[in-house]
Amino acid sequence: MIRCLFGVVGALLFATVTNTLTPYMSALFAVMFLDKGKQSLGVLKSVASILGLFVLGLFGLVLGSFVQDFAIVTILVLGLAMYWTFRLVHIPEALRMLFLILTLLLPYLSLTAAPLGDLVLMAMVINLAIALVFTQLAFLLFPEPPEEAKTANTNKAEGPKFDISKIALNGLVVLMPVVLYFYLFRPNTMVITLVFILILGLDPLIYKSKKTLVFIVANFLGGAFAVLAYNLLTVTPTFSFYIFLIIVAGIYFTYHMHSDKATAPIFAIAYRAFFVVMGTIASSSDEAGDLVVTRLFGIGLAIVYVILAYKIMTYFNDPRLYENETE
Repeated sequence: MIRCLFGVVGALLFATVTNTLTPYMSALFAVMFLDKGKQSLGVLKSVASILGLFVLGLFGLVLGSFVQDFAIVTILVLGLAMYWTFRLVHIPEALRMLFLILTLLLPYLSLTAAPLGDLVLMAMVINLAIALVFTQLAFLLFPEPPEEAKTANTNKAEGPKFDISKIALNGLVVLMPVVLYFYLFRPNTMVITLVFILILGLDPLIYKSKKTLVFIVANFLGGAFAVLAYNLLTVTPTFSFYIFLIIVAGIYFTYHMHSDKATAPIFAIAYRAFFVVMGTIASSSDEAGDLVVTRLFGIGLAIVYVILAYKIMTYFNDPRLYENETE
């Protein structure tokens, strides 16, 4: 809990003090790397992740420069990117998620506002670097006991087996209609919905009833906390009060997400949603109430779509391997 709190709050405050663009991304990345059961990437993997993200971002920008003239080729390349994002399961989920978001989002931003793609890429690279630095510091100052590391590795080894090819195909079919819709109609006000669909789409078992409830409750819990925090900041707009709110929210979420309770995953997802919604509010000139209603509606729409789409796809193409099947 203390390790996660230090890494997330430290990354956010550092990004804020240094006037980094979209500082809430630093906290979001830190939460992903410091979630319960996560282990330190190490210095070499962290540096490789930053360089890899930059290279992949450049790929997205280059792809975006061709999207209008070579639309069909671009869509085929995006389809391959989505398919292999699901197949390369040996790469940490957080990195695959970043790859998916950058590859699909940057060409889309190039369609709507060309200079915006460059800003988004540099902001994500800088925020990822800040998050990884504070993640390494957190693991260095608060190392994980050997017993917990062994337990985490054991839990990873257990569980049902799946056909990766079927999972990749299902993921491609679920995400491709959304990508086509955004690229064809370009609804700028619903970009947050696209991002959430990409994040949620990486879990092929999100359609299960318990997970459905978890995602709905978690995202609206995080959004509600973000609304409350923002409204409190408008009453007392001081940096010291901002730090106080971030620490209080961090203590609340990290305490519950690192507990042994069955509700721990809800708070882990809610903590991510807190920073996503808080960040979109802070970066907008709209009224907080109207903006949050729009964002929460977009998040809810993303959840409903991904759950229904995966439920239908799994019915026709179940990726689970059963004992009587041969691999």
